[in-house]
Amino acid sequence: MVSEVVACDLCGLPAWHPIAGKSGGTFCCPSCHEVSNLLREAEVVDEVTGSSFVNEGGGVETAVFSLGGLWCPSCAWLIRERLSRTPGVAEAEVSFLQREARVCYDPERVRQKRIMRRVRQLGYNAWPEGKSAKDEEEAHWNRLLISGVLTMHIMLLSFMIYFRQWTGRASVETEWLVHIFEIMILFMSVPTVLILGLPILRAGLAGLLRGQPNTHTLIAVGAFSAFGLSLRNFLVGQGDIYFDTAAVLLFLVAIGRWLEMRAHKVSSRAVEQLWQRMPPQATWLTADGEQQIAADAVPPGARLLVRPGERFPVDGIVAVGQGDVDESLLTGEPEAVCRRRGARVLAGTINLDGSFEVIASATGTSTMMGQIGHLLHQALWQRSPVERLADRVAAWMTPTAVLLATITFIYWSNQAGFEVALIYSLSVLLIACPCALGIATPLSLWLSLGRATELGIILHQTGVLEQLAQVNQVFLDKTGTLTQRPLRVQTIATEQLPEAQFMAWVTAVEANSEHPVAQAIVADVPLKNRSLRIENFRALPGEGVTALVDDLPAWVGSYGLMKAVNLSLSAQLADVVRRYHLQGLRVIYAGWAGCVQGVIGLGERLRPETAVTLQTLTEMGMQVSVLTGDDAIAGRRWQAQLGVPVHAALTPAEKVAQLQSAGAGSLMVGDGINDGPALAAASVGIAVSQGTDIAQEAADAILIQQNLTAVPWLLKLSRRTMQIVRQNLVWAFIYNIVGLGLAMTGHLQPALAALLMVLSSAVVTGNAFRLRKFPIGAQQIESAGVADDLSPSVPNISTKAISHG
Repeated sequence: MVSEVVACDLCGLPAWHPIAGKSGGTFCCPSCHEVSNLLREAEVVDEVTGSSFVNEGGGVETAVFSLGGLWCPSCAWLIRERLSRTPGVAEAEVSFLQREARVCYDPERVRQKRIMRRVRQLGYNAWPEGKSAKDEEEAHWNRLLISGVLTMHIMLLSFMIYFRQWTGRASVETEWLVHIFEIMILFMSVPTVLILGLPILRAGLAGLLRGQPNTHTLIAVGAFSAFGLSLRNFLVGQGDIYFDTAAVLLFLVAIGRWLEMRAHKVSSRAVEQLWQRMPPQATWLTADGEQQIAADAVPPGARLLVRPGERFPVDGIVAVGQGDVDESLLTGEPEAVCRRRGARVLAGTINLDGSFEVIASATGTSTMMGQIGHLLHQALWQRSPVERLADRVAAWMTPTAVLLATITFIYWSNQAGFEVALIYSLSVLLIACPCALGIATPLSLWLSLGRATELGIILHQTGVLEQLAQVNQVFLDKTGTLTQRPLRVQTIATEQLPEAQFMAWVTAVEANSEHPVAQAIVADVPLKNRSLRIENFRALPGEGVTALVDDLPAWVGSYGLMKAVNLSLSAQLADVVRRYHLQGLRVIYAGWAGCVQGVIGLGERLRPETAVTLQTLTEMGMQVSVLTGDDAIAGRRWQAQLGVPVHAALTPAEKVAQLQSAGAGSLMVGDGINDGPALAAASVGIAVSQGTDIAQEAADAILIQQNLTAVPWLLKLSRRTMQIVRQNLVWAFIYNIVGLGLAMTGHLQPALAALLMVLSSAVVTGNAFRLRKFPIGAQQIESAGVADDLSPSVPNISTKAISHG
């Protein structure tokens, strides 16, 4: 009689060899069983902590709007002030570089449509995040191309008129030709002013009518005043015309804005690339066959098929298959890694050559890629102290420019007349535009954030870079940070048996155990002799394991277990055990036939890159220390091996006290699992990620790739970033002060002022873009190199049997 085939409780496929879960349920494979446990643990966490999407404000919702028409940070400041004063809005934040507004509001008092209408009343565009909208950069580029052709003709005709005057060829006979050129310039200036000037005029008037002048107001007043004055002089036939000034001014300003749009796109590329790499579709394996489904609609526990060359659509556990996976997008590791049954795979990574069946454990925003994207987006919203300072200065620049332009106009009206005063005040308005000041800081921080992301470093906020630049003390946790988990076999000593025979017996017994120590022994010394017959295996909690090996009872575990079963320990092995203890190793005993046959020393292994990391930090002038809970003897041993001070026998509270006593400028590097208080106590905390739930790390930065060389690299990047920020701010201040002096004294024409404004923004942008070429300094170091020099020095006694004396 054929038994009925049951379905897997997780993926729904037939369970031909069902596995019963400890808490109930039937599963078709170990991967489904493991994913089920992960999902159950996540449910428990949600019940205890609550969902991260629950509003704590009670009835307050948060919405993000995309913005258009922003010209400089003063525009962002104006929108933020406007929205903050809207009834029903609790908080409003506007990012100039992101072109987004994040608004916390009461939906019972104000709706999203009213919020967007408030923005549009200022002359800007606003639409809900995610809604399709025209490409602002492309539309601006098209307007720039059309007006550029017209402006070149205007400049050519104007040059011919000026050349006539400069060379002394002006005469009554050629005046008719000048008048024709002026008519041509007028007809070409009108579409140029309309194409480039109307959007500026609309936003400028909106701000001016509400008593909140902005950068649009400055440019609109200057350009249209020049155009209006020129049109009046042209019609009455008196005075000079400045059609070329208005057209060239608007064209140069438009070029500067386009450059800022390009800089914005480049600086936000780190976030955009993550979502572009997420596959939109997934192949779901069901009882009815393959089914195509949206990647963000995959239910947890679903079994998915990922073919060679495809990207994994979810985080999950490999149920079937083996092959190389490119994880460089998330970890920064250039080399592919092999993934096989039971291994974790991450959404967005590339399946290079295998065919996998994967059990989904996290989908959409719950995946590691989704969490990284959320953290990056959050980091871009969190403004550093130096950014807030620059924002405040930029916000005051607009009213200051209006005041200085008014003073200039009044002075020169009395000295040289209305037209000259208008031109000079126009130059003041242009040179005082805070564009360069506004982009000097955020652009540099954004580019550094993206550069760090390329190396697998996630910063919770851009202000971390400013804090890292001030670090002068580095504290590192030992276990799990400088060392690698799990414990590994360091050395083996036997009584009389050959090592191979001894380990064959040990691994035969330990292969049946799920204890981490047993798994470490089996992993480091694979079972080679499968002819041994194992019976009556039994785990002894807290002591070890026992089994019959070829009908002979054998025990593996602690010294207490050896004494309990009357297995004698020779003096030679006792001396070896004492040496192991002095070296900080964990000793595992194995015995049968009346005596302990041998001992195994397990210990932590330093990461391959530990030596280079400590050396680099020391060369950078950092005070480097190691914090550990190991006893004093182990602490002295680690200090001798590492060459830096080691503070041993510390409790978590004592680690926090150590960091608090260090004061400002301290950096703590931990594994993010049990170092939460210490990471929070330091000026900056960096966690070496140990899992996929990176949002739970209590740190300011997370090393996804678990490579410690990223720590000194990040410190160098932060120093370089703040150096460029300071350079940009100094340049912006000097440019504004010198430029204002020249403009107010009449030594700067409006066209030249507009050109200098564009060049100033280009200088700041180009200087910040040097961060895109900041060298990737975290190198993968072969384990056979530095690691061997720092591994615990253990006497070479593992290959020789100890004879009885």
